[in-house]
Amino acid sequence: MAFLESWLEAASTVLGRAFAGNVRFLHADQLPSPESVVAMGITVTGSFAGRLTVLIDWESLSKILVATKKAGPEPDQERDLEIWRKLLWQVAAGLSVGMTVTSIESMTRPRGAALAAYQLHFGDHAMLLALIDEAQPVEMTKLVASVDETQKLSAKGFDLLLDVEIEASLRFGSREMPLHEVLELGPGDVVELDRHVADPVDLIVGDKIVARGEVVLVNGNFGLRVSEVAEPKKCLESIRCLF
Repeated sequence: MAFLESWLEAASTVLGRAFAGNVRFLHADQLPSPESVVAMGITVTGSFAGRLTVLIDWESLSKILVATKKAGPEPDQERDLEIWRKLLWQVAAGLSVGMTVTSIESMTRPRGAALAAYQLHFGDHAMLLALIDEAQPVEMTKLVASVDETQKLSAKGFDLLLDVEIEASLRFGSREMPLHEVLELGPGDVVELDRHVADPVDLIVGDKIVARGEVVLVNGNFGLRVSEVAEPKKCLESIRCLF
């Protein structure tokens, strides 16, 4: 299926849902009026790469938006085109798997490009469109190679982090105290924590718990005998917050 066909299929479904009615695209033998034509370029990557340019008649679009209560009756081209842009993003979300739209931008009307004329039908309303399909299929071998290369770069980048030194600390417990009690602390005072002496202590990296265990003595120093560890994903999140 060509990208243009996939876009028309998604547009029929998405716009029909947005307008709460049946939307059809039929081939037309005329183009939008040069006086009110506006163009938007849809850049796509994935199984297709390139751009689809959509030219529409703004006056016809405005009538449809008013009829569907998407916009008020007062003329406002900037408002209507912003609504149209959002609708195009919704169409992008409905495209076939393997295609991703990266941008939708207003642009000047291309010259000399091959146009495909269509007419959008919604109830008693119609809008002329001209579509320029410059999105070409990408060979699957290139896609696979691109994914493999990305994975290799990601793995290489992760390997570089393995020698980074990070600070880890033990948390024996905590307690909330009024400020006046903190200010009244003195030598010999005891602050009771919220953790029982038999409860495991936390090994903290950043602000994340990466392991728990019991306190032991190692050559006269405190140590931690690990009894449980966090999932690898949570460990990575704790490291990420340090950068």
